[in-house]
Amino acid sequence: MRSLILAVLILFAVTLSAQNFNKKVQDDKLDTEVLVDYVDSTALYDGMFGLYYKTQYETYSPKTKFVKKAKTIFNGGDYEIVTVLGDWCSDSKLQVGRFDKVLAESSFPKSKYKHIAVDREKKAREVDITKYRISRVPTFIIFLNGIEIGRITESPDTTLEKDL
Repeated sequence: MRSLILAVLILFAVTLSAQNFNKKVQDDKLDTEVLVDYVDSTALYDGMFGLYYKTQYETYSPKTKFVKKAKTIFNGGDYEIVTVLGDWCSDSKLQVGRFDKVLAESSFPKSKYKHIAVDREKKAREVDITKYRISRVPTFIIFLNGIEIGRITESPDTTLEKDL
């Protein structure tokens, strides 16, 4: 009986967590569907946003010295990164693929990196993003031991890898 209850609880938890991945909703301001809540690489490579994402990811060449430095830093602590993006946003189309390329070349663990998509009002549906204080997208937020230590908003001051 305990096994059955445990199995039902696990199934319920998995079902709930799966409901807010790669979700699309109608955005009346844009008169189109947009991604909201958590998104994974499947959603990032899909549709018009995917064309931009793939092109930027594949063509961007991060500066090696900054990638090596980031890799060394990331290996020395419990880092997490959250990217808040809009698949409708020109800066997100330009920067998110590039940022992901920098993280990949820095060997940053995918399990410590989340993408959250928002609508034109910069709101998600089932993911509470108020704690991130988002005013513009994309916003890349870096945490060390659960504390925000930096962010890049819209575009980097120099390059993504140097600002990181």
